[in-house]
Amino acid sequence: MEVKQRINPTHFENIPPFGHDRKDVVNAIIETPRNQRQKYAFVSKYGLFQQKLLLPEGLMWPYDYGFIPRTLADDGDPLDVLFLGSEPTFTGCLVQGRVLGIVNLKKNGVENDRIIARPMRQDGLTQDTDGFKDIDDVPADTVKNICLYLVEYSESEGNKIEFEGTKSRKHAIHAVRDGIKAFDKKHQ
Repeated sequence: MEVKQRINPTHFENIPPFGHDRKDVVNAIIETPRNQRQKYAFVSKYGLFQQKLLLPEGLMWPYDYGFIPRTLADDGDPLDVLFLGSEPTFTGCLVQGRVLGIVNLKKNGVENDRIIARPMRQDGLTQDTDGFKDIDDVPADTVKNICLYLVEYSESEGNKIEFEGTKSRKHAIHAVRDGIKAFDKKHQ
């Protein structure tokens, strides 16, 4: 039986990159929730999430990991985001995160940056990340551990990783805008 049209039940392409009508809040789709060894990846051809790999023993996702819809990074995928929530969400969950900064990495010679975002404030609930306005507000040990994790997990997949540092919220927002332009150019 031949299928004549592509089926994508998710329609992530309809979700705007920025949320809350603010240019410092992104919409993100979680692929891999925190505190687990499985890595999931969205397969746009099918509109589904696929189990991609099992991390080595002792290595777990420290935070929810996903992508910003309607963006395109240098590696040909949507822009990656690490969401600093204190509790895991679930695969396919739409979250809105306040952009804090960016971790600059090269994977096999290609830029492969990660946007760092935190949950939005909630009335009546104090979250550990409420006071974070920029990457410099995140404890230095947390940033160091995020960077070490990103390098270690990528190397466990056989990639050559070059850590190039972290940059401010302003740089991260600029990277999101560049990702939107690249997506729009590819899909015009």
